[in-house]
Amino acid sequence: MQQDPADPNPDSMTAQSALTLPDSEAAQIQTWRAITVAACVGIALVAITGILVPAGLSWDFANFYDTGRRAATGQLMNIYNPTTTIAGQAPQGGMAFWGAPISAWFYAPLSVFSPEVALILFKLGGSLAYAGGLVLLYRHLRGTVSSSPLDQARFAAVFSLAALVYQPFWTMYRVGGQTTPFVFLFLLFALVAHQRNQPIATALGLLAAVLFKPAFLIAPVLLVLLSDRRLFFAIAGVFGAAGLLSILLFGWPLHREFIDVLLRGSQRPSPWFFNSSLYILADAFRPIQGSAPIPGAGGPLPDLLRTALKVAVLGVFIWLALRSRKQEWNPPQRRHFNFLLATSFCLLLSQVVWEHYLAVLFLPLACLIAAGPQLPRPARRLLAAIFVVALFQNLIFVMFFRSHVTIETNAALLAVSLVKSGTLLLYLLWLVWYKDLFFAWQARVPGTPFAAPDGA
Repeated sequence: MQQDPADPNPDSMTAQSALTLPDSEAAQIQTWRAITVAACVGIALVAITGILVPAGLSWDFANFYDTGRRAATGQLMNIYNPTTTIAGQAPQGGMAFWGAPISAWFYAPLSVFSPEVALILFKLGGSLAYAGGLVLLYRHLRGTVSSSPLDQARFAAVFSLAALVYQPFWTMYRVGGQTTPFVFLFLLFALVAHQRNQPIATALGLLAAVLFKPAFLIAPVLLVLLSDRRLFFAIAGVFGAAGLLSILLFGWPLHREFIDVLLRGSQRPSPWFFNSSLYILADAFRPIQGSAPIPGAGGPLPDLLRTALKVAVLGVFIWLALRSRKQEWNPPQRRHFNFLLATSFCLLLSQVVWEHYLAVLFLPLACLIAAGPQLPRPARRLLAAIFVVALFQNLIFVMFFRSHVTIETNAALLAVSLVKSGTLLLYLLWLVWYKDLFFAWQARVPGTPFAAPDGA
């Protein structure tokens, strides 16, 4: 970009000055803006197609639809028993419900509609949650990018393209809708509230996410470890009040069953075709049956490897947290980093990570995209590799591969597991190798969320 030598700030160009840009630069801006429009149109077309195609009637959608029907017909005590009839009728599916008891009422309005109509509405709700979350995330991060029109246009294009190709966003359309889009939105609200030093609002955002997906309870636990006592008391108070209210409304037996369901789920292994966790790598050393590892088989080695891997990941979390203490950030920047770190390692420490859970990883990945112009080429290549490997999270491809390719050796199982866990594995490697670059970008985060770029 050509700058006046007398201009002390090369990033001070405003949008108005774009009218006098050299033709070559103006053409670049128009190209990036055209890419942004094309990517947004692509996102809209994929979403509309996913909403209208009636895929997933007996998958995840059936889980939520049956839960809503049980809540609406006064059979709340049966929400964790998927085989029971609903008002004398057979359930839509047979999948277990994992949400908190109070969250069952969220799905009750679906029971008013036929399964086919409810499927469309559920997917539409998830699409709007993703769209709102992506718009808010973009507006939040654009303040960390140079105010020059070219840099702003480039960031908008790359952000839009990344959202279009990031496969975990699209899993919900194949399974009939999911609540992960709402978790994505709630976590984004919590991030903004935490940066603003609003502990109660932060706790409420985290509570909403955990009520829908209890697996994300790790995030507030890690965030408490990184934060001050105000946040601890806010989270303890909000979560405690919500738990007490739920018990008073629905009774202890239902909550005891909920806890039992969570405990059984945490002990039940999930094979590679449904799991993108780092810890499927340890299961690759078990005997194989039906292209999947046999749970509990293979002696102590797989369990030892899983424990060692989890200890190593926890060690990286502690190491990054300690190294971040040396950074001269202002309080909002430090809270911003702590939230991203807690969210990231919630996924990195989880033993079961369904493909759509990785949508939450887009929060820190989008930050790395915003840092792109300041990153050296190897760091950008590794970031691009994360998105390339994420293409293999496509559930249609995974199920096709599973049905057409037989895995008979541990070497083959390990290779498949490396690809399936590759999104998280490469992200972990990025954090370890380029932590200083992430730290440097964090210093560019404005003290106020949704702030305009400097000079704009």
